[in-house]
Amino acid sequence: MTVPAADGTTAMTLGPEAYRQVMSHIPTSVSIITATTDAGPAGMTVGTFTSVSLDPRLVAFYVDLGSTTWPLISEAEFFGINVLGSQSEEMCRAFSRRGRDRFSGLAWTRSARGVPLLDGATVTVECAPYRVDRIGDHLHVVGKVLDVVKRDAEQPLIFLRGRFVDMSGQR
Repeated sequence: MTVPAADGTTAMTLGPEAYRQVMSHIPTSVSIITATTDAGPAGMTVGTFTSVSLDPRLVAFYVDLGSTTWPLISEAEFFGINVLGSQSEEMCRAFSRRGRDRFSGLAWTRSARGVPLLDGATVTVECAPYRVDRIGDHLHVVGKVLDVVKRDAEQPLIFLRGRFVDMSGQR
């Protein structure tokens, strides 16, 4: 079905798969959210990390309601956001898989707050939970920034049109 837009162009209403395909044309950086839980370190991949506010310093990301890792991380006093560099595709995939030890074989350190921080991250952000709201089929998670460290000058890992890209072109 087509709908006339205010500017005279024609807009198309989209089903879920078509909507996903169209939205895939918007590049996203890739981050891994980490925390220490009662069961040990936990982490999950997100493609929606953004800065929200300078005063107070807030950042945000979105979590699918079906996530099995978020309920563990949400109980932690602090969490980390590990912004991945362009050479971190395998790390991204490892934290996207279900049912395995995602930290196995990876280099990471525990911060003074106990947050697992990944050595392959270009930037790490330590946060305290600030606010969580349900929006559609996701949770909008806002964290209060406690510490930020620029760890590497590597280009960020970018996801676009269903695959990873780098700043010099598509992989």
